[in-house]
Amino acid sequence: MPVYCVDASAVVAWLLHAQVTRPIEDFWTGLRDGVDEVLGPQLLYPECTSVIREQVGKGEISHDHAMRLADQLLALPIRISQVAQQFPRALELAERFHRKKAYDMQYIAVAELQHAELLTLDRGLFDAASRLGVPVRLLA
Repeated sequence: MPVYCVDASAVVAWLLHAQVTRPIEDFWTGLRDGVDEVLGPQLLYPECTSVIREQVGKGEISHDHAMRLADQLLALPIRISQVAQQFPRALELAERFHRKKAYDMQYIAVAELQHAELLTLDRGLFDAASRLGVPVRLLA
């Protein structure tokens, strides 16, 4: 069974249809129910809702639209990883890659710990995962 770990950039781009690239569309529409598994770290939902809220603050979407996006977010076939080791591993990765903050490293930690392919639009995350040997795909 293919296992994927998505970061907030891959999720929010799908939800905000204006930001969808062909690889993002191919991924989300190509998921096979009961075959493909999509994971995210515990950080995923808070980060996505913050990005959606930023869109409201910029006047790009309404509050009502943001609420609909939150419902769509929760309806996506994503399982939030409960593996506690994601937190210390994120700290180790932040140290290794000289990051001041560890939260983005949780995506790599979950992908690594759950033997998943990381999907992202974040080139820095892509580069770090590649250097670590974690399977990763840039959806840009």
